[in-house]
Amino acid sequence: MGVSKSKDSILIKPKFYVALAHTDNIAYFADERGEDRTRVSNTNLFPAFMKENLLFSMSYDSKVHYNTMHSPLDPLAEKSDLQSQSKPPKRVFADCGAFQYRGSVRPLLNDGREMNHQVAWEYYFENHVQAAHKWEEILLCAPDHIIAQDMDDSTAEGRFKFIEKNAAPFLEHTRPYPNVHAVGVIHGRTIQERVKQYEIFSNLGYTYVALGGMVPYSSKPLEALDIIAGIKDLECPDISSESILARCRKDGIKLHVFGLNSPEWARWWYRLQVDSFDGSKLSTEGAANGWYYVANDGKQGRDNADSPTRVADLYQRIAVKNMDATEWIWGPQNAIYQPIVPLTKKGVDTSCECPACIYLKSARCTSERCWYRKANPDHWHSADPRMMGSTEHNMGRVAHNAFVFEWIIQQIETYVGLSKTLEPDDQREWLKNWSIVEVEK
Repeated sequence: MGVSKSKDSILIKPKFYVALAHTDNIAYFADERGEDRTRVSNTNLFPAFMKENLLFSMSYDSKVHYNTMHSPLDPLAEKSDLQSQSKPPKRVFADCGAFQYRGSVRPLLNDGREMNHQVAWEYYFENHVQAAHKWEEILLCAPDHIIAQDMDDSTAEGRFKFIEKNAAPFLEHTRPYPNVHAVGVIHGRTIQERVKQYEIFSNLGYTYVALGGMVPYSSKPLEALDIIAGIKDLECPDISSESILARCRKDGIKLHVFGLNSPEWARWWYRLQVDSFDGSKLSTEGAANGWYYVANDGKQGRDNADSPTRVADLYQRIAVKNMDATEWIWGPQNAIYQPIVPLTKKGVDTSCECPACIYLKSARCTSERCWYRKANPDHWHSADPRMMGSTEHNMGRVAHNAFVFEWIIQQIETYVGLSKTLEPDDQREWLKNWSIVEVEK
């Protein structure tokens, strides 16, 4: 098992870039009468940790986030705890939206233009480099073309050539700007093809690379970790000296992993000391799929894990469709009806006092299509994230989950740090599941 040898070494904390689309927004009433409905970036409800690093794609318009990342929100709601989280974002990671032309022989954008280094740079420059918001660091992906594992040789070869052709000139675009860094996106059907692409970027002078096409491996940890680090055994992992991760460390190049961002993957990124990762899982799970996170923090039905071996021991996911919201009892509080939410059928207390929930439980749901509003048009009801029915409930749940995710990250950091105190005959065997993985001898 790869336990860290250097107990005094500084723990690298991988940066998480939350991927945002134009749909990641929430509405509020800007006036007390409820006539001025305003839609703003969901980052207004995020913890400072979550909005420190943002990822935007050319596939989506990012204006709503730039224009409304600092909004006053509902004047009737309690916002003081959220306001303490109102630090501005520091870093932006932008990709060229290769997913939108993944099925095309030529990399054609939705507006008919063909992607190349100049098109990508002009878009990035206008929307991010020259943005009114001053970023400390801007990471820009060189144009890429997704290479699927089952792709034929001819198609794959054409896409490899496209990536290589644009790599050098795109890097040149970024050189005059000290805070702008080009990121080479690595694709391939095999590890050997990915290593070959890595070498192209490293030889050109790229200081940051990213592994693309990883989402299909989200439920295949051994295959994903083999691609990244040459790991062959999940129980006793070692980083292969020939792997992309080991090569990055040797060459002083930072490594980003696209799309693998579940809490369990976060544990692996801390163990492997990967530089950064990203994803939109919080939005898809919270808003689209209706999952509500609760931390195992000692509340009823949420017992603390004494010796966790995986991240799943630290939290639970509860489907809001099973919370029986239609049976809740609602009552007025400060002119807004709020629910009394009973324990789940499994006896879990779903209450939360994170800044997002404090706001949401005192803010008005603005949707006339919300099932509760339709049944009770004579009064306002709160945007409690434990139910579905409107953007406020759904996107509010994303914000709540973001605070729980922050708590999970803090637990991961704690356990990875504790693993560095392990001695050869230590009885805390479970901590080996959190230990930093080393490069093989």
